[in-house]
Amino acid sequence: MKGWMVGLGVAAVVVLVLAFGFGSYVSTKNTLVSKNEDVDSAFSEVNVQQQRRMDLIPNLVASVKGYVNEESTVLTNIANARAAVMGATDRASNIKANSALDVAISPLLRLQESYTNLKSNEQFTRLNDELAGTENRIAVARQRYNLALKDYNVYVQQFPNSIWAGMTPQHFHYRDEYFKGNPENGTAPKVDFGK
Repeated sequence: MKGWMVGLGVAAVVVLVLAFGFGSYVSTKNTLVSKNEDVDSAFSEVNVQQQRRMDLIPNLVASVKGYVNEESTVLTNIANARAAVMGATDRASNIKANSALDVAISPLLRLQESYTNLKSNEQFTRLNDELAGTENRIAVARQRYNLALKDYNVYVQQFPNSIWAGMTPQHFHYRDEYFKGNPENGTAPKVDFGK
C-alpha cells in the first residue's frame, strides 16, 4: 500500500510538472505571437509614413527643377534612392534603402537657403513643409518600431522564453532589423576659426 501511495505521489508530481511546462509554453507562445504582431504593426506604420514621403518627393523635385538646374546631382541621387526603396524586397533592404533616401533628401531641403527665388515659390514652400512634417512622422514611427522590436528581442532572449521560442513552429528568433542613424552623423564637424 505504501508503494502504491509513493507511485501515485510521483505520478501527481510528474503531471504537475508537465502541466506547468505546457502552461509556460502556451503562455510564452501567445506572448511571442503578440509581440511579433506588434513589431509588424509598427513597421507597417513606418511604411505608411515612408510611402507618404515617396509620394511627396516627385512633386517637390518637380517644383525645384526649374530653379536649380545646376543641382542635377542632388535630384539624380534622390531619384536613385527612391528607386532603391521601391525595389526593396524585404524589411532589411527596405530599412537600408530608406536610410540612403534620408541622406539623399537632406541637400534638397537645404536648397532654399541657396536659392532665394525658391523661397518665394509657394508650391515649393508648401511641399517642403509637408515633407518636413512627414520626416517628423517617420522619425516617430521608426522610434516606435525600434521600441517594439527591442521589446520583442528582449522577450525572445529571456529564459525560459528562449527555449520555447525555438520550439514553436514559427521559430521566433532575435531580429536585428533596427532603423539606425546615419553613420556620418557620428563624425564631429570641423570648425576652422582661422588665424
